[in-house]
Amino acid sequence: MKIRRFAMTPVLENKKYTYEDYLKISDDKRYELIDGELIITPFPSTRHQRISRKIEFVIEKFVADNNLGEVFDAPYDVYLDEENVVQSDILFVSRDRLSIIGEKNIQGSPDMVIKIVSENSAYRDIVQKKNLYARFGVKEYWIVIPET
Repeated sequence: MKIRRFAMTPVLENKKYTYEDYLKISDDKRYELIDGELIITPFPSTRHQRISRKIEFVIEKFVADNNLGEVFDAPYDVYLDEENVVQSDILFVSRDRLSIIGEKNIQGSPDMVIKIVSENSAYRDIVQKKNLYARFGVKEYWIVIPET
């Protein structure tokens, strides 16, 4: 059995943040808000982008060919509530639920979320986000763990 250790992504300050706080951030870093914790999200690597692009291509074609809804990719905010705003690599919103798509973000739970795990965000992606998406009613959460 292969055991892998995963690093944690830094959390900023020990206070509860809100969506309003999140919107005020003006630096060039990427962030997510999970249960009021502001978390720095690293920019994806070239390998990560290649994997994402291949998966998105297949899903986008299937969704378009069958008129099922819309597919989006990161960076694109998913606003779940005032203390939970996340960005996933690929997400799908079904045709019946297109009303949750806003000008700046998705406002509610997508039907499907796909996350490509990075070493520095593995715990958050595999455990925290899985629980978060389940709590907010995301129907499918695909976790992609690239081979090392």
